[in-house]
Amino acid sequence: MPRGRQGSHPGRLGYGPGGYCICPKCGFRKEHQPRVPCMQERCPNCGSALIREGSEHHQQIQKKTK
Repeated sequence: MPRGRQGSHPGRLGYGPGGYCICPKCGFRKEHQPRVPCMQERCPNCGSALIREGSEHHQQIQKKTK
């Protein structure tokens, strides 16, 4: 099986090229860059790892803050 998104994480699909990366701590938001996972990027304001808007991690954080 070739390496890559499907090869490295079988059964997981990406969220596509559009969307946003957000900071779970301060709320900073930036456009998602294709082929760059949000978690590999850092918030310029507080240094936290960014997460993909709408991802499972994002949904868990939203539930906690309600």
